[in-house]
Amino acid sequence: MELTKKDLVKAAGAIINEAGINALTIDKLAMKMGINPTELSAFFKQDNDVLIMMLLSLDNEIQQLIHDVMTRTQLPEEELNSLFKNLYNFFERKPYYLSIIFAAELMEKDTGIQDILLRIKTAAEIYLFEVINQGKQKKLFNNANATKSIVNKILMSFRVLMNEQQISIKLVRDLEIQRGIKE
Repeated sequence: MELTKKDLVKAAGAIINEAGINALTIDKLAMKMGINPTELSAFFKQDNDVLIMMLLSLDNEIQQLIHDVMTRTQLPEEELNSLFKNLYNFFERKPYYLSIIFAAELMEKDTGIQDILLRIKTAAEIYLFEVINQGKQKKLFNNANATKSIVNKILMSFRVLMNEQQISIKLVRDLEIQRGIKE
């Protein structure tokens, strides 16, 4: 079986969806894929490497999503609407990324993980800054508020929305686990 990054991400995401981020290990990933753990040694040296792969994949997918939204010719307001609709749909299709983003313990695990999370956040801030400033120049957005303040409010609001979505997903997963234990 030829292992692809896409297959690895999908299997790792399934583990996170089923049992949470702390359940993601090389051994469990191999088991999920139906292969021997040694077959993953070409990809991963330690369990954190799986998370780093997931974060790099998230970073690439978010960058592609932003690029796709940017390349459409539209007004800044439409661009923001399109961006957040696409992000919401993206996270709904791939909720395991929310588990990674909202896992507080990741920030304590590894500086590589911290760097990737910071890079994703910074890219989002830079992009939003550009869109907000374009909207201000075209007099579509209120110039009275500082762009940084607007960007922070947008990111905070989206984070709250996605955090609520993540909590719902976790509750459903926990209920399914409990239902499985009782049966």
